[in-house]
Amino acid sequence: MSNLNYILENFEKGNEIYIMDDLEDIAVRYSPTKKGYENFAKFKGEAEYRISEHSNVVTRADMGGTILTKEEYYNY
Repeated sequence: MSNLNYILENFEKGNEIYIMDDLEDIAVRYSPTKKGYENFAKFKGEAEYRISEHSNVVTRADMGGTILTKEEYYNY
């Protein structure tokens, strides 16, 4: 399953999504809201912060990052 299919499937279900942007070594979290999703990112061992859905990090994660579990994301 491609990341886009994975994202769309989970978006429809209202699930949080966790993907690693392998190029930047940054984990991305898609958090559902009433209007869509908010995006958050975190570097290894650091606190997460909000990022724009139009960020290059989000685009790269969408296109081919590594899908993470919730535990993998929060332990990163």
